[in-house]
Amino acid sequence: MLVHHERLPLLIRILSSLVAAWLLLGGLVSPALAKQAADPISVTTQSQSVHFPDYIDFQLSAVDSLAPIISAAIHLSVPMFDANDTETVSVTKSKNVTIHWRMSISGENYVLPGMSITYYWELTDSIGNVHLSKYINFNVYDTRFPWQSTTQGYIHIHWYNTLPGFSQALLSRAKSDQEHLAQVTGLSYHHAFDLWIYSSQSAFRSALPPDTFEWVGGVAFPPLNEAFFTVTSPTDETLIRDMPHEMTHLLLHQTVPDRVDIPRWFDEGLAVYCQLFQEPELTDRLNEALRTHSLLPLSQISERFPSSSDAAELAYAESWNLVTYMYQTFGKTNLEHLFQLLSSGKLTFDEALQASISEDEAHLENQWHLALHQPPTLSPAEMQTPAVPPASTTQLRLPTPATSDSHDTLLLLLGTALMLTALVGTMLLLTSARHQRLQAMEAVQAAEQILAISRRDWQAPPPSDSSPSSGPFGRWLGRPTPGTGASGGSPYFNIDQPFGLPGTGEGPQTRSSQGSEPDDD
Repeated sequence: MLVHHERLPLLIRILSSLVAAWLLLGGLVSPALAKQAADPISVTTQSQSVHFPDYIDFQLSAVDSLAPIISAAIHLSVPMFDANDTETVSVTKSKNVTIHWRMSISGENYVLPGMSITYYWELTDSIGNVHLSKYINFNVYDTRFPWQSTTQGYIHIHWYNTLPGFSQALLSRAKSDQEHLAQVTGLSYHHAFDLWIYSSQSAFRSALPPDTFEWVGGVAFPPLNEAFFTVTSPTDETLIRDMPHEMTHLLLHQTVPDRVDIPRWFDEGLAVYCQLFQEPELTDRLNEALRTHSLLPLSQISERFPSSSDAAELAYAESWNLVTYMYQTFGKTNLEHLFQLLSSGKLTFDEALQASISEDEAHLENQWHLALHQPPTLSPAEMQTPAVPPASTTQLRLPTPATSDSHDTLLLLLGTALMLTALVGTMLLLTSARHQRLQAMEAVQAAEQILAISRRDWQAPPPSDSSPSSGPFGRWLGRPTPGTGASGGSPYFNIDQPFGLPGTGEGPQTRSSQGSEPDDD
């Protein structure tokens, strides 16, 4: 009997371990079985095919083990611009479906090469089961050409010209330009960037937005860290003109925060200044404007350049001349200081000018006009008014404290003690109020969860009836072909329809009339 009593605890422990293992196994298997029963719809294939610059084809095949699939929708998003769209796609009622949908990427729905698109499908069957596929993300590329690529550091170069030595010339030039820009500006890249090199003007122009000005010879898209231009051979002058020009735009916008509004004249003037070749037409156009005293005011070329090719060429010419004047008059050290202030993001462009060269834009423009023997842009009174440096860069002179006796010191200590007492009391009150708000929010959230559980039938949101519409692509920068001008913008589809499930980082989930579980397709 003693032996049996000693073995009893061991037997109990063994039985307890078996029960625990059985419960654990049941806990792991049951959700999978429940999900299988709750989600009869499964996606077998899902793909997309880009046919730039015309359209993108999307295809999906799915099987439903319980009921026919009766409706389908595709949800798309351009994450960079938070642009969303939902399209209802026709489907033949069946348990086994294959769905096709074509997205236009031309005209108002233009999508730039290099842009990222995210999408997922939503399927519904006849008994109310809803399946959301996983997010798929892909980049749009110009699929018309057999691109080759090479990378060194932050530089990514893409080309399709098969001339001997072409790729080596591109990479060597890009590395040299990178060093050149660092010497001129004191700035350095901190993100990878892509240079797409076309072999003909017609191919280059056919890849650009439909509203691009006819004289654009190269473009940079800083939000995408990419640029496009044409190089026909390793000895082409565009290699020493367009490449450093577009790389300057990318460098400047990588290092200066978006909240700092850089005037277009400075952006483009610096890019032309950094070119290793400036076309003689720019000098000729500037000299003509100087003879007729017809320089464009900086206020007219701060946001964008003119649409006419002649006025745009003048805008480039005088922007280049003004940046050259700044380097020659104020020196490279002060210009590097200007770039550092802009990169900090703490000052506006005008404030950074005042802090680095002691002139605001208005006085700078006036001095430049006078140096070119042009009419002044300021009145005599305005010329006498110096530019005031921003308060954030001036050193404040504190007044010398007056002598005080012991009575003043005692009053000061008493006043400080009263202030501290009031401050501590206020902090305690705020903490108490915050605690009460948090408790109230938790109560509301608990109530919402109870209500959510009570709603057993999930209803999908109605599909959007909106069609893609045009909207501002954002600021992009171009350079003219010789004898021409500036840059413009392009549209993209922009719908207010919410995309996906806000607040979830794993992607869409599968939902059915029985409940919801994560999608593991």
